[in-house]
Amino acid sequence: MKQRKQYVIDRKFQLKHTFSVLGVVLVLVAVIIGIIGVNAAYNNNRLDNIMGIQDNIVDAMMAWVQNPAEKPQQTAIKAIAGKHFENLTTIKRIIRYNTILIGLIVVIVLLQSVVLYFVMIRMTHKISGPIFVMSKYFADIIDGKMPNPRKLRQGDELQDFYNLFTKMVEALKAREKKK
Repeated sequence: MKQRKQYVIDRKFQLKHTFSVLGVVLVLVAVIIGIIGVNAAYNNNRLDNIMGIQDNIVDAMMAWVQNPAEKPQQTAIKAIAGKHFENLTTIKRIIRYNTILIGLIVVIVLLQSVVLYFVMIRMTHKISGPIFVMSKYFADIIDGKMPNPRKLRQGDELQDFYNLFTKMVEALKAREKKK
């Protein structure tokens, strides 16, 4: 039995259902990405504000210890400043990772969409194939020719319906012979 290379047989049916499923998935994912994106942008903005406030505090403390009378606190404030800059680096890294994560999610969704498109085309092909074959046989019967139905491919849908169709064709052939 010859395997078909063309997967889009009934363009209207297959693309309608493929894009319907794809559309629902993409809308849901867009909502999820939107929520994550808004949350990440809000948190990134808050982290930026915290960094600004902390910078101002450390700058004020550093200016304060420049006063020669405040030498005993200078060591403690320098330690605080060192920890502060360490924390700022960590916060900047978190902001960068948030941005990368959102981009990665978008890329994964796009790849998922492409994969889902091909999966849906293959799934609808397993329905469109049998309908295409039966439509050709119907056209033969309408033209007065009796078709010789072949078996469907393994994995095709509508097997029971197709078997009933082949029984009908056999019954029509039997009636034709009796005449």
